[in-house]
Amino acid sequence: MDTTPSASAGAPDPSSAAMDSVLVEMRKARTNGWVLVAFTAVISVMLALMALGIDEDPLVWSFMALVLGGIVVLGIVAWVRNQHERSVMPTIAAAFGLSYQKAPSQFYQDLPQNFIPLGGRRSVDDLMAGTVADRRFRFAECKTETGGKNSRPLFKGVVLVVESKGTLPSFTIASEKETKGFMFFKGRVQVDEIPLLHQAAGRDGQSYGLWSHSSDARNMAGLRAFMDQIIALGPKVLGQSTLYSLVSTGGFYYVSLRHSRDLFKIGGLFSDDTTVMSDMRTAAAEFAHPIEMVTEILRAEEALLAA
Repeated sequence: MDTTPSASAGAPDPSSAAMDSVLVEMRKARTNGWVLVAFTAVISVMLALMALGIDEDPLVWSFMALVLGGIVVLGIVAWVRNQHERSVMPTIAAAFGLSYQKAPSQFYQDLPQNFIPLGGRRSVDDLMAGTVADRRFRFAECKTETGGKNSRPLFKGVVLVVESKGTLPSFTIASEKETKGFMFFKGRVQVDEIPLLHQAAGRDGQSYGLWSHSSDARNMAGLRAFMDQIIALGPKVLGQSTLYSLVSTGGFYYVSLRHSRDLFKIGGLFSDDTTVMSDMRTAAAEFAHPIEMVTEILRAEEALLAA
């Protein structure tokens, strides 16, 4: 099977000219950040000292001025990190032959309803798109939460969308614990009205299920072969992520890989050029995993079609 060089030969290095330009932009953002921090600190201290002259609760007002300054500084830190990622991520993506978009607004609208829990609050960052063996794919970091005052996370990880070959059966593969509800609460991956056709233990020790309305004997053999290959994938393909769910709609595969960290965390206010280069190498290594996953999905698809 044809694959991109990045999927088989490790992470490529961006060109020196591109890196020099990116480092200049990142240094500028870092310098601007420190200027804003210094300005905020001076203003906060001045306001705190002025508050001491207030007749009623001077210490309270002084403390509030310092707290407000601290909140602004945290915002500046986040802004610098965001600027660094905006500067460097397109360069890393280009080294893999991928296009890049920071925050695609329509990403969740295209996902299947029984794929991941959408909750009331959603965010998506760093959308990459490209091709492997003439198949289009895209992936992004996604986070969904319940929303509201006491919001809690429902899903955090990478969502990968891969174009399938021809018209294939619709099916769902998911960690079984994510499909089980409690009392009147439904599971996070909803498969209540879909027949369970196959169960097997994955390499990560979790129990996975295969749900599909397609009960044809030939499809069953292919679907089981597909599932067995996918849940047997290890760290070389998944990195530190684990398979959450995979849904085939017949035209596309939707894959969710759960993790608990920011995969593409680069630079920041307290970084230097050495730290930035180290962060970039780490991010480039993380890029390789979704591309490897695309290759493995296409291999599993071959087993499905052969059956």
